[in-house]
Amino acid sequence: MRSLLLLLLLTIPFLLPAQEAAESDPKERIEKRLRLADELEAQGDKEGALQILKELSELDEPNAGLGKEGADLQRRIGNILMESGRSQEAIPHLKRAIKSQGGEDDFKALGRGLLEAREYEAAVSLLEDAAKRFPESPDFPYLATFALGALERWDESIAQFEKTLELAKDASPRRIDKYFHYRHAAAHEKAGNFDKAEVLFRKTLELIKSNDSDGDASAFTPTVLNHLAYMWIERGENLDEAGEMAKKAAELDPDSGAIADTVGWWHFLKGDYPRALAELKKAERLIEQADPVIYDHLGQTCAKLNEKEIAAEYFRKALELDPRNEALKARLAEVTQ
Repeated sequence: MRSLLLLLLLTIPFLLPAQEAAESDPKERIEKRLRLADELEAQGDKEGALQILKELSELDEPNAGLGKEGADLQRRIGNILMESGRSQEAIPHLKRAIKSQGGEDDFKALGRGLLEAREYEAAVSLLEDAAKRFPESPDFPYLATFALGALERWDESIAQFEKTLELAKDASPRRIDKYFHYRHAAAHEKAGNFDKAEVLFRKTLELIKSNDSDGDASAFTPTVLNHLAYMWIERGENLDEAGEMAKKAAELDPDSGAIADTVGWWHFLKGDYPRALAELKKAERLIEQADPVIYDHLGQTCAKLNEKEIAAEYFRKALELDPRNEALKARLAEVTQ
């Protein structure tokens, strides 16, 4: 027994260096850490997985043995952060993935990250570059419509809608759905192309009616009806049809402050100021955030009812939210003379 113990004691010192050498191998350590990250993510511990992946990403990639796998690592970190709603943190990692091995999906992921982070100018620049690299993909002009719309560059946005239509008709026709047509219509309306906007709003309503596969017609229909009705009401056109659309929208969504405002403003233009006031007061109760347009409408309605002090209060509220609005200033001056 004593001789066996002695043999073990003599052997262990020779075995330890080999074991330590195996454990100190960079690739083996990385693989172990990656397996642990996989397990944590599978268990729902995204934060734990993220910590391990970030630690690995901070290593010197050539010396650590990551090599071309570094792009996958950055991509994985970016995707986890995006799924967690942390787009601002995801952006640097998605950029590194593109720099290492940027494919079409990497550009899409970074484009979405920039949009979610509201970095619209950077998104436009990236998506223009991506569209040149992948000219057959409808996804890049489609994503560009969101960035350009946020920047109120409506003519450019419309051009990207048209490009998406051309590319998607064969490659991904499902992208051209009711939401696409609605946003396309809204861009034309903002650009002042009212006839084209009307055609597209009507097209949206037709698509909702004919194919409600996702079951949200009752939720989306009032939004479209209201938008088209308000466009007409603001221009003083098609008032009868606009009124019917607005009232239909209100039936479908009675808790919408925006729709109640449209109905109220329609009554105002028809000269029924008491009805207008009732609807506009309802809009004021329903809105989640103070809206200068609703306050302005209430002010104008109160002025018509000879309630000048109340009108002035509403105009002041509107100006607090929209201090550069010269029309509001003039209306306030008129009721306070």
